[in-house]
Amino acid sequence: MHLYIAGTGSVSKALITQILQKHRFLVQNHGINIVVNGIINSRWMRLSKIGIPLHEALVEGSECTNADLPAFLSHIKQLQLPGSLFVDVTANENVAAAYLDLLQKGIHVVACSKIACSAPMIHYSRLKSAAKESGASFLYNTNVGAALPYLQIIRQLYLAGEKINRIEAVLSGTLSYVFGLYNGTTPFSESVRNASQAGYTEPDPRLDLQGIDVMRKLLILCREMEIPLEEKEVLKTDFLPEKCLQGSIDSFYQTLENKEDYFKQLFTTAQEQGAKLKYVASWQPGKASIGLQSVFPHHPIYNLAQKDNILLIYSENFLSPLSISGAGAGAQGTAMGVLSDIISTASLIFSKA
Repeated sequence: MHLYIAGTGSVSKALITQILQKHRFLVQNHGINIVVNGIINSRWMRLSKIGIPLHEALVEGSECTNADLPAFLSHIKQLQLPGSLFVDVTANENVAAAYLDLLQKGIHVVACSKIACSAPMIHYSRLKSAAKESGASFLYNTNVGAALPYLQIIRQLYLAGEKINRIEAVLSGTLSYVFGLYNGTTPFSESVRNASQAGYTEPDPRLDLQGIDVMRKLLILCREMEIPLEEKEVLKTDFLPEKCLQGSIDSFYQTLENKEDYFKQLFTTAQEQGAKLKYVASWQPGKASIGLQSVFPHHPIYNLAQKDNILLIYSENFLSPLSISGAGAGAQGTAMGVLSDIISTASLIFSKA
């Protein structure tokens, strides 16, 4: 497998480390030899026809040149090595925009970025059609739940003809962490700061607190059931006061501090009812929504561990909902999911050989 990796952040580092650790196992047990032939970030890139030593893959050295995404992509398409696989571990719109052309050229794609698959349905459909027509593999299982098999299970149930009546989910480790940490005593702003310092939020935490990431994940889950859900069709209940969305990040934290009474009231109201605050995404025919909810002890989401995700699937053949929970974020888990998609792509290629 000839890998071309976009991104050199924490997920990329974890992925390279896992490939190094499992290289011998993959060769001996599955006949899969993973070679990194290119890597690019926002500053530099490196390309090699024979492969970059894995321990050097993330190091900016003398063989690196200035980053040039069009040139990087052109190299992949022109060389067209058998088993070429583009791996996107960024959150970059320009990188995500490249999938369509790569798939049309028969280049396999593995993506943990949610940008492409949560784009308007017309673009999502083009990606799926391009992969089908060219025979290229397009896997993005880490889009929802990192290494948790949310998309695989939803897809398998749908393909088996199982009638799914409803799904409920907590899909943000960030929001799960923040509301798990907040106790009405320590300021809410402190919970958000702690989450940010621990690396659980985007550089601007408002992107997480607004539910943008959760929105994208819900769209992708539904599209695996061939429900052509668009962002405008999802009912979104905001809990952040409008003023929190204005100004710089520093002013955002100041506004959170000033609004502490508001957040404390949210917490106190839920606590007095015997409930916990959870940010929940849900879908049932004709209705999709995301927002902060008071969840009561009888509900499976109530005891969800801090930072964890959960997906509940209600269908005709399950007397109680199918529940999958666990760590749905983090570099190691995401990298493990990306590596699983890489191995699945290799298995598909070899099965056709």
